[in-house]
Amino acid sequence: MSVDLVKVIDVTSADGLAGKVWLYEDSLRIHVGKEVYVYDLEGRPIFIYYNDRLFVRGLSGEFVEKKWLSVRPHRRFLRRLRDESEKRNIIEYAHWRLGTILNSIEEDDVLRLTDKIFAMNYWRLELDADKFRKIYLPISILPPDQYLSLVLQPIIGCPYNKCSFCTFYRDRRFRIRSPDEFREHVAMVREFLGEGVKMRRKIFLADANALIAKTDLLIEYMNITRELLNHKSIEGFYAFTDYFHKPKSLKDLVRLRENGLKRVYIGLESGSKKVLEILNKPGLSSEAIDYVKLFKRAGINVGVIVLIGAGGREYYREHVDKTIEVLNKMPLDNRDIIYMSRLKIREESPYRYLALKYGITSLTMEEMDSQIAEITRGLNFQHPNTPVIAEYDIDEFVY
Repeated sequence: MSVDLVKVIDVTSADGLAGKVWLYEDSLRIHVGKEVYVYDLEGRPIFIYYNDRLFVRGLSGEFVEKKWLSVRPHRRFLRRLRDESEKRNIIEYAHWRLGTILNSIEEDDVLRLTDKIFAMNYWRLELDADKFRKIYLPISILPPDQYLSLVLQPIIGCPYNKCSFCTFYRDRRFRIRSPDEFREHVAMVREFLGEGVKMRRKIFLADANALIAKTDLLIEYMNITRELLNHKSIEGFYAFTDYFHKPKSLKDLVRLRENGLKRVYIGLESGSKKVLEILNKPGLSSEAIDYVKLFKRAGINVGVIVLIGAGGREYYREHVDKTIEVLNKMPLDNRDIIYMSRLKIREESPYRYLALKYGITSLTMEEMDSQIAEITRGLNFQHPNTPVIAEYDIDEFVY
């Protein structure tokens, strides 16, 4: 769904650089020289790019700095900002810079929005982030194509929560919210976002496996969301799921698709039974194949996540060969995504201890490059029906 452009204004900054201001239905975007600034309609910064550095700010107040070092091999500099004075300096620099760019603008609709931007100083943004933290439990992770979604939390935590490599939901007890509790949650989110909701057209139903809820309840969640957001540009609903809990029937999946479910994301991790054992992940890869087939029959697109480096050097060949075998049995097409996610071992991760038990040696970055290349070469999807293949770096995520 495209975003309508309201107007484009040519500008010249105080230091003589030509630029443009784009006012969209959902955001304000400013380009001057090599600098780019993107704000939502409440004046919150989303992207700030200057001095060849991209800063991404989440609603939570977190900042990540990103910079491409090379495309092949895939290398990106990533840094999560911890220092409060550095964050404040970035916001203050952006406001100063916008002052030098926007001083000649006379259009009232743009001026109203820029007034909001300048009012959102660092301390106002900190208060805004504090409101966010009172509404949400931490948004632990999203697929990369969902980073600008509107996340809602009908499901708290993970119904399994024992995978050895994953610590995302260890801080919360699994539960399913009642419709009344979810309604209150959505109302709070809507009030918090204000006009900023227009920038978030996809609805991601968190946390780890929204499809564990009964189908009628999921549809009720969707209806509550549409009713309370009352926002014409909702593109659809998205969610994580797994393949080892009781799968939905084809009839239920069709109902969910008819009510707006567009894509689900499944952590395959590996096609190897042995590697899955090390990951403490239940179920068989054949069950993942069957569930993907069911989703595709229902008209729901799929994102399949492969854990690059799982099993280390000792299971490198088995991980590659079995994963290729499983992916090639899935009826994926160009509406689907295969995400290659490099294994990141946290200090508190049980995988660290299982790796010692199984005598696993971690892959280097270059060995992970080779593993991604081998898996990609082994896929036999036919153009133009090849799924998108992309890397998934969990360290770059903020919400």
